[in-house]
Amino acid sequence: MLKFLAGLLMYSFIFPKAYVVVIPRGINWIKHNFYDEIPADVKWAKGYQKFLLGLLFFIEVFIQSSWSAWVAYRILEFSMKAEAQRWLYFLLGAICGEAALGYIARKEEDVNLWVALRSIIPMGLLVQFVINPKFLDSLFGWLVRISFR
Repeated sequence: MLKFLAGLLMYSFIFPKAYVVVIPRGINWIKHNFYDEIPADVKWAKGYQKFLLGLLFFIEVFIQSSWSAWVAYRILEFSMKAEAQRWLYFLLGAICGEAALGYIARKEEDVNLWVALRSIIPMGLLVQFVINPKFLDSLFGWLVRISFR
């Protein structure tokens, strides 16, 4: 239990801090350099901007969902080895995972529907991944091969 909790707490502090420092800066740089005012005579620019915003949204949701998948894998890995009190692994893992995602959500500057969805989707996926491990394996099976060797 101590190994599980120590590792999860450590990464629950590192991931959100690193995410808040790196990802929003990168997104702002992309928006600053590739998302300008649209000239009236350029018809394709509006579609390009919508595509760019959709791609950035997908990337952020994917990164946060990868965190949810990693936490779910840790929960499942340690709880399957436990002989008693499996529920404690689920509870502590969910608290650590959701707290990290909550920290990221609280650091958002302007809140709108897309920002809320960017936070809600990974938070819901964490619970869904723990409840349905087959769904987790179908979406993030590659994560096990990378991080759990």
